[in-house]
Order: sequence, then structure tokens, then C-alpha cells
Amino acid sequence: KMFETPQFVTGHFTPRKVFLPDREYGLALDALVKGCSDVLVVSSDGTRVLLGRRKVEPQPDWWFIGGRSRPGDTTIAAARRNVHRELGLLLDESRYQVVANYSMVWSYRQQAPTEHGTADLSTIHTVYLTPQEEQDGVPALDPNEYHESQWWNIEEILSDPNDRFHPCLLSSLRSLQAKTAFQALEQATDTNNDDEILKRALYFVEAMKQAKSTESSIKVIFDETALKYVRQDTTSDEQDEKKMN
Repeated sequence: KMFETPQFVTGHFTPRKVFLPDREYGLALDALVKGCSDVLVVSSDGTRVLLGRRKVEPQPDWWFIGGRSRPGDTTIAAARRNVHRELGLLLDESRYQVVANYSMVWSYRQQAPTEHGTADLSTIHTVYLTPQEEQDGVPALDPNEYHESQWWNIEEILSDPNDRFHPCLLSSLRSLQAKTAFQALEQATDTNNDDEILKRALYFVEAMKQAKSTESSIKVIFDETALKYVRQDTTSDEQDEKKMN
């Protein structure tokens, strides 16, 4: 479903509170794909996004606010909890909206053995702050996990010519623009103004074209010296996989 990640519960499910020691958690990361709920925290006027520059793997760079979900969570419940944990903001679930879903694979992770990497399925959400919440400011992120946080202009991120930001982050911001265009189209249909509806429909279609990925897998590495993401050729990987199969 577009801009949604509905949950279907079959039977009675009871979440279990289980803590895995580092070794067991590392084995779980080797065997399983973990679910994450990440969040684009957006300014009240919709022009800026709050990002954190992480210290730790798997993404030690500018990234979403968020983290793992738990069994039984809706993606929004997990997003709300993660924002509360990271920023100290306990916001109503109704303020969170799904933007996109992504598969992410990382060559490194924080847990030993770090070189085994990890794989995620992440649902990206938005939450818009109110002007008062912006004025009050957000608490500093955990210094053990983050170098800093910063408000970024969304258009400046998308137009950056130096490949400074991860392509998943760029994709999510384009999906945010498509969702905003869709909401504007919905509002226009209530006006019965055909010209306005046509205008908004064309804008939505164009935004969806920009947001749509033309590749099933995008592979990059982060050049720590140049501070940029460098695209990698996936052809050799695909050929190797075919040989293995």
C-alpha cells in the first residue's frame, strides 16, 4: 500500500521481553534480517529535516533518528518509542506517517564480529514538529552514539552535487516530497476545482517519478577521506551469484 505499512495480527500474540547477550545477538544478526523504524523529523514548515551524525556502525554518518522495532510493534509504535528514546520527545502516534520501506545491507556492524555486517528492513516515517517544539529545541543525542545533530535544508540535501548523503536518505526525502504532493492532491479534490486538481495531479505524478527507484539494488561505499558515497558496479556481484547458484 502506498505510504502505509499495515500490520496484520493472526490469533493472540504476546510480546516477550528477551535480552540477548552480545554473542547470541551477533549470531542472530548473522541469521536474521532485523526490522527497524526510522524517522525523518521535519520542521513545522516542511523545509528542513533533523539528522544525527552517528559514531557507530552500521552507518557512522548522517542518518535518520530511529532504531530497531520489537516483535508485535506496529512500525509507528516503534518509531514513536525510538524518537522518545533518542530525542526525549513523546509525541502522539497520530503524528507519525509512513513514507517508504527499504531493504538495507551493511558490511559492518557494531557487534562482534563487526565484519559480518547486518541486514535490515526499515520503515521510514515522518513526524513534523510544531513551531513551539522547534523553539524549545531538541535534546542532544546520546554522545556515545552520535557526534552531533543538525537541521538540514531538504532541497540542499537533494541538490548536493558531491554525493555527501547516503542514497537511501535521498530516496526517502524524494518519497516525502511525493507524499506531500499526494496530500495536496487529496485536498484539491475537495475543492471541485478541475484546474487545481489537474495541476496537483501532474505535480504528484512528477514527484512519484523522481521518487521511484530504477534499480532493485544500489551498492555504495563511503569514502571517509572525500566524505562522499561512491557507487559500485553490481555486475560482478550478480555474475558471482549466478555462478554460485
